[in-house]
Amino acid sequence: MKLSTPRYTFCLLSQLTFMFCDLIFNCISLFPKSRDGLLVLFIFQDLFLVLSITIMLITFFSTYLFQAGLVEVLVRKFRAAGAVVVAYVLASVALHAVWLLEKWADPRAVSTPLLIVLFTLQRCLSPWYYFWYKRAALRVADPRLYEDVDWISSQPPPR
Repeated sequence: MKLSTPRYTFCLLSQLTFMFCDLIFNCISLFPKSRDGLLVLFIFQDLFLVLSITIMLITFFSTYLFQAGLVEVLVRKFRAAGAVVVAYVLASVALHAVWLLEKWADPRAVSTPLLIVLFTLQRCLSPWYYFWYKRAALRVADPRLYEDVDWISSQPPPR
């Protein structure tokens, strides 16, 4: 099954929308004063992260490489993006969990060192996530990934 232009356009626009929402949520996460506001914000941010990863996986699954069982080649091409995305998602979920646990216990509590470290880690990973995720979303549009061509046979064999 070839990834059609309208379908790819929809996937790409969805991915960019979810990425932009994540950026907005990162910007406004410092403003909610109530625990409930933070909870709703973090739920939506994590939901958009899961949806963006799901859409990326759908585009990977529709490639010829995946359908022909050449997953190793696909993994090699997108290994860095996958590692950064996983690190960012884990850092975001850890930050959200610690932040909510601290705010739930005492809404006026001062940030702990763990929260500061997680916040810094997540915010430092976010530009890398945006770069690698967008790059992977654009690279998966390569028409060579959707057809049987000679470049696949020239790839090094799996280890």
